Amino acid sequence: MRYLILFSFLIFACKPNWRIDPAKVKEELQAQAAQNTERKIKVETRLGDFELELDDRTPLHSVNFIRLVKMGYFKDRYFYRNVYEIGIQGGGEYFDRLNYLVPAEYLDELRPERGTIAMARYDEGNPLQSSSPTEFFIVTDSEQARRFYRKYVVFGKVTKGMAVVDSIKKERSFDEKPVIPVKFSMSVLDPK
Repeated sequence: MRYLILFSFLIFACKPNWRIDPAKVKEELQAQAAQNTERKIKVETRLGDFELELDDRTPLHSVNFIRLVKMGYFKDRYFYRNVYEIGIQGGGEYFDRLNYLVPAEYLDELRPERGTIAMARYDEGNPLQSSSPTEFFIVTDSEQARRFYRKYVVFGKVTKGMAVVDSIKKERSFDEKPVIPVKFSMSVLDPK
């Protein structure tokens, strides 16, 4: 029993600290901006790879996302939802929520269109419509996603491999849940 407790402690102690003080999210992300200037990400899946580029006009979302990619948060995660005709959702699921939300950065010129990536958000207890720090979706149909305008912060786009995203979307699903969720891992393409 003692070894099990020690082993559990070591695993927990070695895990990166992904959390941010919920009262100081904006300040902490702004302070980390200089160490997280990368904007290109590679997403590896069993169906192929694709690439993302984050938008500098949404600095809080971009810094938060790159920070988590670099810390290994998005290793061995899943695309766990096919959002009807709109796109695919992945990242940290409900049981793995972090303790903070990212302040909303809605921009008129960043709309949910095919190939864009946006952060999901929690509706309960979130009057400012702040974003989840870990749950995101990629739009596959511009027409269907039009209703998401100014409801979810668009913070980047797929720059290569949209056919892979489409193949993930076509995976057999039941009530938006893929029968076999597609595992993914992310890495930074332009390390500084």
